Amino acid sequence: MAMHTGEPTAADREPGREEPPDTGAGAGAAVETGERHRLTALQGLAALSLDAMASVAYGPESIVLVLAAAGAYGLGFTLPVTLAIAALLAVLVASYRQVIAAFPDGGGSYAVAKRHLGRRTSLVAAASLLLDYVLNVAVSVTAGVAALTSAFPELYGERVWICLGVLALVTAVNLRGIVESAKAFLVPTAVFVGSILMMVAVGLFRDGPVSTASAAGHASALGEGATTVGALLLLKAFAAGCSALTGVEAVANAVPSFRVPAARRAQRTEVALGALLGVMLIGLSILIGRFHLQPVEGVTVLAQLADASFGHNVAFYVVQFATMVLLALAANTSFGGLPVLMSLLARDNHLPHVFALKADRQVHRHGVVWLALVSALLLVFSGGDTNTLVPLFAIGVFVGFTICQVGMVRHWSLERPARWRAKAVL
Repeated sequence: MAMHTGEPTAADREPGREEPPDTGAGAGAAVETGERHRLTALQGLAALSLDAMASVAYGPESIVLVLAAAGAYGLGFTLPVTLAIAALLAVLVASYRQVIAAFPDGGGSYAVAKRHLGRRTSLVAAASLLLDYVLNVAVSVTAGVAALTSAFPELYGERVWICLGVLALVTAVNLRGIVESAKAFLVPTAVFVGSILMMVAVGLFRDGPVSTASAAGHASALGEGATTVGALLLLKAFAAGCSALTGVEAVANAVPSFRVPAARRAQRTEVALGALLGVMLIGLSILIGRFHLQPVEGVTVLAQLADASFGHNVAFYVVQFATMVLLALAANTSFGGLPVLMSLLARDNHLPHVFALKADRQVHRHGVVWLALVSALLLVFSGGDTNTLVPLFAIGVFVGFTICQVGMVRHWSLERPARWRAKAVL
């Protein structure tokens, strides 16, 4: 599609599709209508934080899988590694609160790099964010379907078609608008977070057997007994567990999607996300140590924890179903953040201007459709396998994190507001 060199002209716009101009008596009504289709802080938590919330399903498991190479002794380091990840999470949340305040038009690391690090670096940041968002859709859908096929093994052969069906459903909801999708996902988010917190609370006070019914009959993936754990193994476990940090940046990328005052609402959402994610990660790691769990082939660590805490009953299946649903819907984070980023890139002439157009429900429809198509290709070519896609998160997530933080150091050193040194140190 051809690129333009200026702002979209009347001929470039889709009649009746984008927002009306803020002029005349109709401007107030248009603004009021637009505000109704923007997010509150609670809706933002549901619409933009599902990726980060759902990552508790595979973040702790990634740590356990690495440490299991050192046997039961290695698994004893699950909590220290998780605490280190939680500390990094706190730093990222505090830093992205600053990004939201300094760049209220959204764009996250792309906006920061564009202003302070130059065009080339900003495009690297934008490319990493685009990759992260697309991967998030594919990984979230495949992981959600994997939870389903674990409960119903007879569906395993149809996993690719199920993945495509889930993707089509999420795309259809987002084409109706981000607020509608946020309302649709409030209940699944609340059920998932509530079930995980309840599982942690019950598990802390329950005395039960080490073995669980869900793991019965499955081969253990625990390594032979070891008495030492090297620094390299700990670093690898830390890196693997940092997959739980995916999605932390999504709120900063989509600040314009919030109601006025947008920056303040986005900051509240960012803090709430960090607090909930940190509590869940630490709580699950404590349970892993308390129940002396070990990885087994074909059964997730989260399923074992639910079994050990609740027993193999209705509560166990509630946790599994809530996990499956939230993992599938975590793709909504990308559908909320990526179209906004693409619209910024379009306005800067790095993408066709069609991506900057909005439909009548504040939807960047072309960005939503493009994201769905590319994600569908990833689902097909990966065969619905989550492990094929997850390692690429390291590129999309941490390239963006690093560029954003470097840019913010430069931002504070140039602006020099009150307490700028402390902000730069952060």
